[in-house]
Amino acid sequence: MLVYHPAFDIYNCAFRILQIMNLMKQDEIEVDRLRIWDFYLTFPNEARKITFPNDLAELKKVFKSKSENPYEDLMDPKRIIERMEPYQTSALRCLVSYGLIDGSSLSKSVVKRTEKDIPAELAVKLSDLSKEKLNIIKLILGFRELPLYGKVGLKFRTGLIDFKYDAK
Repeated sequence: MLVYHPAFDIYNCAFRILQIMNLMKQDEIEVDRLRIWDFYLTFPNEARKITFPNDLAELKKVFKSKSENPYEDLMDPKRIIERMEPYQTSALRCLVSYGLIDGSSLSKSVVKRTEKDIPAELAVKLSDLSKEKLNIIKLILGFRELPLYGKVGLKFRTGLIDFKYDAK
């Protein structure tokens, strides 16, 4: 049986990465941070499982409601993000080949947009967001200043990527 899911589609992942980079307007983003954000853009229902900091209590209310569709709940989100990793890596390399992301920064586990313009037709599609995706973008913007590492960091709060052995 052949089953399609956007989480395991390189071009869909490249599109999501460009959406995040376009809306963040940051010069550089760590690869692990971008992978986590991509996961939540793909599975917005999982955002309710994040441990929110106190200053984002208002944002927490948006994601607290239980899913109306039990089939949207993931049994093992950590395993899913691990399965997504090769697709995310390939999507990043694809964007490097198109000249939209800097390859030397990517080799240092940092994603940095180049000066190359995104084609106009694609830019229009990047800005077209559903209500669910808009809420995830608000979440991403709220967590933008949160450190990636440590007991208060994004990795710990989401529980998606191990942080115990990080150098920082």
